[in-house]
Amino acid sequence: MDYGYKDGKIIVKGAYHEAACYDMSNEKIAVTTDGTGGLLSYRIANRAGDCLSTFCGLSLAVDGAPVDPYTEKVVEMIGRTVIVRLPEVGVTIETFLAKDVNGVFYRVSTEHALSLTFNCRDAKRDADATGTTFVKGARFLFSSSVKGDWISANDAFYVENGSDLSLLLTFEGDEDAHKRSFRDFDDLEKSAREEIKGISIPASAETEEEKALYLAAYFTSLENHKTVRDFRAFAAGINYLYPLRTYFRDGYFTTLPLYGTHPEYVRDQILTLAGGIMTDGTCPSAVKSDFTAFWGDHYDSPCFFVMMVYDYVTHTGDTSLLQERVHGDSILVTVDKVLSKVSEKSDKTGLLYKDGDYNKRDWADEVNRNGYVTYVEALYARALYCASTLFASVDPGKSASYGAAFESVKTAINDLLFDEEKGYYVNYKTADFTEDNLSIDTVFTLLFGIADDKRAARVLDNMERLLETRNNTAQKGGDFGVMCVYPPYKARAAASHKSMRLYDYHNGANWCYLSAMYAYACYLYGRDYRYPLTSCFSYNVARGNYTPVEYFSPCCKTGSALQGWSGAIAFVYDNIDKPSFFTGQK
Repeated sequence: MDYGYKDGKIIVKGAYHEAACYDMSNEKIAVTTDGTGGLLSYRIANRAGDCLSTFCGLSLAVDGAPVDPYTEKVVEMIGRTVIVRLPEVGVTIETFLAKDVNGVFYRVSTEHALSLTFNCRDAKRDADATGTTFVKGARFLFSSSVKGDWISANDAFYVENGSDLSLLLTFEGDEDAHKRSFRDFDDLEKSAREEIKGISIPASAETEEEKALYLAAYFTSLENHKTVRDFRAFAAGINYLYPLRTYFRDGYFTTLPLYGTHPEYVRDQILTLAGGIMTDGTCPSAVKSDFTAFWGDHYDSPCFFVMMVYDYVTHTGDTSLLQERVHGDSILVTVDKVLSKVSEKSDKTGLLYKDGDYNKRDWADEVNRNGYVTYVEALYARALYCASTLFASVDPGKSASYGAAFESVKTAINDLLFDEEKGYYVNYKTADFTEDNLSIDTVFTLLFGIADDKRAARVLDNMERLLETRNNTAQKGGDFGVMCVYPPYKARAAASHKSMRLYDYHNGANWCYLSAMYAYACYLYGRDYRYPLTSCFSYNVARGNYTPVEYFSPCCKTGSALQGWSGAIAFVYDNIDKPSFFTGQK
C-alpha cells in the first residue's frame, strides 16, 4: 500500500480489504486494529490471553450495496486513534481509545443510508426504551447509539439505514462503567483528539515523516503506562501485559520523553520499582504488579534505578522524592542500598565482574556475557556518579566515596576495555577470552562522559563503519539502520535462543532504543544523527509496521510493537539544541 505523512499522522492508501494493522493502548487494555474498522486483538492488562478468539469486524453496505473490498480507502493513524475513510462511498470509521476506559470506541458516519453488521460472539440483545441497544455477552458488553438486532445464530449485530453510529465494545468489564463510558462518548472522543493536539512537536522534527515519527515514539512511551491498584508504572510493551510487570531498564528509556509532560509518571515509576527491590538491595529484571520479582538479580537494574532517581531530581527539581518511603526506607537510602549491593560484585579493578559461564543477567538476556562487560561497567560508573551527586548535600563523606569510586571505574573502563588497535571498547572480556566485536550498547561510555573526545571520535567512526548497515556491505541484509552488534558473537555457546541466529535479536538486529541512544551520541559529537534516528521508522512503515517496534532485521521476525523503550526516539528530538541531558555539557 502507498503511505505518507501529514500533520503528525501516518497515512496509508490502498484497497478496503488490505490490512493496515495499528496498535493502541491505554491504562487498561491494548488492541490491534486491522485498517477496515475491525479488531485483531484485545488484551487486558494483567489478564492472560487475548479476548478475541478470532476477530471483531465491521461489514458495511451503503444505499443497499455492500462495500466492494477493492474500494479505495485512506487510513489515518495517530496516537490512540485510527480513522478509515472510504471516499468512493462516503463512509468514515473512527476507532479510538480513551485514556482510562476498558473499551474500544467506534464512530461510523455517512450521509447515505448505511447498513452495518458488527461481528462478535456469544451475546444476547437487550434494547432499552431510548432507541439505543445494549448487548451483554458472557465475556463482553456492547452498546450502540441506534437500535439494532442481535442475531445470535450469526453472532452479529445488525443496523439498517443508519447514518451516524456510536459503538462501544468492552471485554470482561463492569456493566455500570461500560454504560457510563458510553454516555460520555462525545466527551471522551473530544479528549482523545485534544490529547494529540496538546503535544508540542519540537522544531527538530523538520519533515512530515519526522513529525509522524516523533508523535509515534512519544505515544509509544505514553500508551504503555498502566495502573493496577498501587502499581503505577510502564509496561515494556503490549506483549508484556501478563504477568503485568515493569522493567528497570525498559522503564528508564520509556520515561525519558516524559520529563517535560508527565513527570508524575516518572515519579510513580521510581516508587513502583522501589516496591519490588529486595530487602538486601538486590534488584530483579522487572517488578510485577503484585510487587514480586520477575527474574531476579540483574547487574544493570540497580544502576538504572539510581540513574532514574538522579535524572528525576535533576530535571524536575523535586527533591521530596528522596524522602518518600517504600518498605520503611527512603528513596535516598534505597539508592545507597542497591548500589552497595551491586558493588559487592566488583573486584580489585573496581569494575563489576559477571561470574559464571552462562550469565545473561543484563539487557542482552540471550547472550552469556561474562567477566567485564563494557555496557554494565558504563552504567555502574554512571550510577556511582549519580549517587555522589545525590548525597553531596546530606552526607559529604558518602558522596566523596562514591565520587572516588566513579573516577576509579572510569579509569578502569578506559584502561582495560578500550582496544587501541580496533579503536573501540570491546563487548566483554574475561581472563582468558575477549569478545571484541563492536556492541552498540558501549555508546553509553560516550553519553556518560567516560570516553574522552579522542576515544569518542574513534568509537563513532567505527560504529558508522561497522554498525550502520548503509555502510557495512559485508552483512547481506541491505540498509536496515543500525545493528546492535557486529561482527556476530564468535563463541559458540555465547548466544542462545533467537540470538543463536545471525542478525537476530541480540546478535545483530536493530534495536530502536539503542539506535536512538547512538543517534543522540552522534548529535552531541556533531555527526549525522538523523539516519540512525529515523531509519527504524522508515524501514518498518514501508513494511506495514505502523507502530514503533522493539527490534527487527531482514533475517528475523519483527519484535513486539508499541514497545515502550522505543519511545526514546522522541527524547532525542526533544533534546536537540540543548545541553546534554546526562552531563549538562553543550
